[in-house]
Amino acid sequence: MAGPLWRAAAFIQRHRTGLLVGSCAGLFGVQMSFHLFSDPIVQWLYQYWPQGQPAPLYPQLQSLFQEVLEDMAVPSGHCYKPFTTFTFQPVSAGFPGFPAGAVVGIPAIFLGGSVTTTDHTVIVHGQRVNWQSPAGTRLRDALTLSHNAQKFALAKEVVYLESNVAALQSLPAPACLAGTWVLSVGIKHALGLYGGPVGFRAAFNLVALVAGFVAYAFSQDSLTVALEGWLDRRTASLSAAYVQGGVEFYEKILSGNLALRSLLGRQGEKLYTPSGNVVPRHWFRIKHLPYTTRRDSLLQMWKVTLNPGRS
Repeated sequence: MAGPLWRAAAFIQRHRTGLLVGSCAGLFGVQMSFHLFSDPIVQWLYQYWPQGQPAPLYPQLQSLFQEVLEDMAVPSGHCYKPFTTFTFQPVSAGFPGFPAGAVVGIPAIFLGGSVTTTDHTVIVHGQRVNWQSPAGTRLRDALTLSHNAQKFALAKEVVYLESNVAALQSLPAPACLAGTWVLSVGIKHALGLYGGPVGFRAAFNLVALVAGFVAYAFSQDSLTVALEGWLDRRTASLSAAYVQGGVEFYEKILSGNLALRSLLGRQGEKLYTPSGNVVPRHWFRIKHLPYTTRRDSLLQMWKVTLNPGRS
């Protein structure tokens, strides 16, 4: 075993710079692949299939999306491929300025009551929604968005795609990997660990890996939270109607989560807080901005819009 391990260690030592560059490029590429090959991956994952057939892009949804693009003055050369999804919120991926373009999934629930009728079966977390129950009625109301709220939800995805946020979100992983490697090598040289026992270097490498992961988690979460707040503000700045739509959009998400919390029982209590936010899966990480915070931020913008002299 010593021979192969020694040869592997020697190989890494000789080519460590190339391996580092390759690893960083690989990490960046893996995270970007979802956006570079968004079509047909995203459509395959989120396509709405009523009665065993893929749903077409309904004219109402096409018209709604086109209205958003016109409001935002999106360049005519940018390519968007909208389709109908089964999700409660829009989804998107890709780069509209690239030849492959970007895909935007528009929820079928934006069509209104045709998806949330009492005879239409909807499964959430493995359980059938009872539209006749109080929680089911509340969920149906939460899924019914006004025109402004629908436009805000779609415009937020377009802002996300037009600003190339996906590329920015893919940077922390390779940056933290490179930083961890450079700092660990520098510290080992400074402490003279390369001339010491192998066990000390192994222990130090383990500590460096843990520190690097903590740095990655903190930077990734901080960046995501900051970008989510920026996306909301940037979308709401389009007009007063978008601000109002944003407030309603997050109010409906919170209301819908509370309805699901009631419908799903104990499982719902594990998934959603009493305020309607999503319960974090990791106790030391906050991967997304709470919905209450996003709503309150837009509500403050809405108040300023109504009373500009009192801002």
